[in-house]
Amino acid sequence: MKAVNLIPADSGGGAHGRSGGIGAYVVIAVLALLVLMSGAYTVVGRSLADKRADLAAVTAQADTAEAAAGDLKSYTTFAELRKSRVATVRDLAKSRFDWAHALDEVARTIPPKTWLTGLRATVNPTVGVPGTSDPLRASLAVPALEIAGCTTSQSKVATTMSSLRRITGVQRVSLSSSAKAPKGSTASAAGEGCGDRAQFAMTVFFEAPSAVPTQTDTQSQAQAAAPAATGGATK
Repeated sequence: MKAVNLIPADSGGGAHGRSGGIGAYVVIAVLALLVLMSGAYTVVGRSLADKRADLAAVTAQADTAEAAAGDLKSYTTFAELRKSRVATVRDLAKSRFDWAHALDEVARTIPPKTWLTGLRATVNPTVGVPGTSDPLRASLAVPALEIAGCTTSQSKVATTMSSLRRITGVQRVSLSSSAKAPKGSTASAAGEGCGDRAQFAMTVFFEAPSAVPTQTDTQSQAQAAAPAATGGATK
């Protein structure tokens, strides 16, 4: 009896065909993934290169700015020095006081039979001057003369204070002490150089020196006066 094959001719390779089709899809997927990874790597590489280029440009600009700042540092230092010196000169101008005139006035105002045994002149209480300071000196931060002297009587001390008050620019005369030793007392008991005469200590306070107008103040005053002058001309 002759064997007959009843299986169709294309049925034997079905499984092999299906596996071959799946493999093709896998290869295509892998290739696509490789393409995507290659593209992403290229994009990231370009972005990183751009960032590095930007960083290099910013660094170069910073170096240039730092070099320029270094070149201008000497000008900045000079400007600060100039500003400091101008402030110092302005402070000195504001605090100056005509001591020559003040001392001349005191010398001409002291009444007869009154003489001075001590004199200290300071523009403010914080100035250090050798000698014992009058305790009343610190009451006003203005130029002042601390005077110690002798006269014939207590009424003469009052006359001396009244005369000093009449000096131009004097705002106050404060008596710190006034004492007269009994007649016949020695110099050490009544005060050096005064004997049995009245010995006094007082402080003559002057008015504070007026501030010297600065260039800015002068310009402001001129600008303030200009509208008023214009308005007057219009009327």
